[in-house]
Amino acid sequence: MPPKFSTYFSFSEFNGGTRASFDQFRAELSQFNGPAVVYVCGVMNSVVTDWQGHYRAEAHEELVRNSFAPQFAERIIAEGRNPENHRGVYHRRQLLFVSKQAILMCPETGGKDPRIPPYGGEMGRILLMANDLLPKGLTHSGPTLLTPDQMINVMSEFIPIGEASGTFKAINKIVRSRLMVDRFFPKAGTEIRRTFEETTGVTLDEYFALCLATLCRYSDLDFKKYQADPGSFVLSEGWYRTTPVSPAVLASFLAEISATREDFAQSLSQRKDAASDFTCFRSKPIFRENQDHFLIDSLYLAEKGESGVFWSINEALPKTARLRFHQDWGLAFEAYVNWLIAESADELLNHIYPNPEFCDTGEEVSDALIVCGDSLLFVESKGATFTADAKYGTDPAKLRDEIETKLVQNRESGKGIGQLAARIAEVFDRKHPRAIQGLDTSKINKVFPVLVTRDDIGAALVINAYLVSRFRDLFNRKSVSVTVTPPHVLSAQDLEMLCGYFREASFADLLDERYRNDRGMLSSFWLVDNAIIDRIGERECKPFADATHAHFQTVAKTLFPCGEAGG
Repeated sequence: MPPKFSTYFSFSEFNGGTRASFDQFRAELSQFNGPAVVYVCGVMNSVVTDWQGHYRAEAHEELVRNSFAPQFAERIIAEGRNPENHRGVYHRRQLLFVSKQAILMCPETGGKDPRIPPYGGEMGRILLMANDLLPKGLTHSGPTLLTPDQMINVMSEFIPIGEASGTFKAINKIVRSRLMVDRFFPKAGTEIRRTFEETTGVTLDEYFALCLATLCRYSDLDFKKYQADPGSFVLSEGWYRTTPVSPAVLASFLAEISATREDFAQSLSQRKDAASDFTCFRSKPIFRENQDHFLIDSLYLAEKGESGVFWSINEALPKTARLRFHQDWGLAFEAYVNWLIAESADELLNHIYPNPEFCDTGEEVSDALIVCGDSLLFVESKGATFTADAKYGTDPAKLRDEIETKLVQNRESGKGIGQLAARIAEVFDRKHPRAIQGLDTSKINKVFPVLVTRDDIGAALVINAYLVSRFRDLFNRKSVSVTVTPPHVLSAQDLEMLCGYFREASFADLLDERYRNDRGMLSSFWLVDNAIIDRIGERECKPFADATHAHFQTVAKTLFPCGEAGG
């Protein structure tokens, strides 16, 4: 069920076709008070799209009416209501970009207040200019057949756009991370829990609970509620007063997720050339001003329960211990993926063999094999986290190098795609096939290589096509006795959504249908029409839904042990 896309008005459409320059944008933005601009952008970000990614059209229209003179506002609203070509003004990437520039360009005291009528001192004009300045990967058509270098260049544009659009589900990141730590990490995560608490002053249970509680603080905020009580957007330590969390732990938690203007300015001064690099807000999604705090971005706050945990522990460990931590993180993700599939699937349709081994050496074949009738899926799960330099920087070569190292092959051995190519070639070699313990492959006619990434990069446009090209470089189809499809790349969220169908359809058929409708593999799974999914209708993944319910219960017990809800 492909998501809906929108396009956005730009300044040039109201300026006779002339685009805003960066100097013009800077000259006008710098007249405003910096913290006030960040505050307004945070409010807009929170009311236009909620923390679960749901778009609020009514809020967008109210913001437009409050930002533009009537003749402009009505034009924008009318086009926003067009179901065939929905358009708007405000979106997450734009608001984060303007927040970043305001920290760099605007005065900390004095300056225009973007909250005062009429039209917030023409703050809407500034945001339109930002739409002119942001790189746009979809503004022109290109060839359907791309070289590997062209694919990397396209990805370097699309990855920031895709991630800033907020297409991932925040709750998935939170629950996935919780499951990895609680169920699948070596020694039940005891060592990393200790490291995290020593580093942050907060236990992991308290941290998970406080992150979710803070998200819930903004969950029902809409523009009308904000207008009635502008102070409702401010988060103070007093809001947590009904919880048993000690003041010292609460102060440590807020210090972990928030930063002052000076903190942000120092961080941004090192990365300000990358327009779509919002690493500073991903690291600290709350703005701190004296004793008050306010939210910059709800999705980044949700991410603190996943990538925030990883990076906090990683940075606290000595370099000699980081490699083992990364390995354990990858193994936990691998175990999570195998559990998710096993618990979701009808064994007659999708029979999973976790961590299968060769008969001759006992060496692992792949992270999992899945038998779907006469088809066999080789699954590799990669828990690697990609760096901000690679995903949001200005040098596509860094992205290519990380993809190669983490998803294709490194100097020592195959990684992901390289592993899949090697193992399939060994199992189905025409002359000397290698047998697998407990699995008869004699009736297999078709093989599907599948790569699952914990990082959202697995759902990026063109990543699948690039890895298909690399698989072809590494794999000799003539040497095997079966049909081998191009590799299918899925993000963890893609798989979490797909698992809801594994009791009614085979994984192989779902992938086949996706390939039938996107032969170039340029898109990602959920952006391609799938007749099987359309026929079945919407389904949820029960084990993941149960884990989500359990997480909420654990949070409630942590924050309200006596069963009382806070307000």
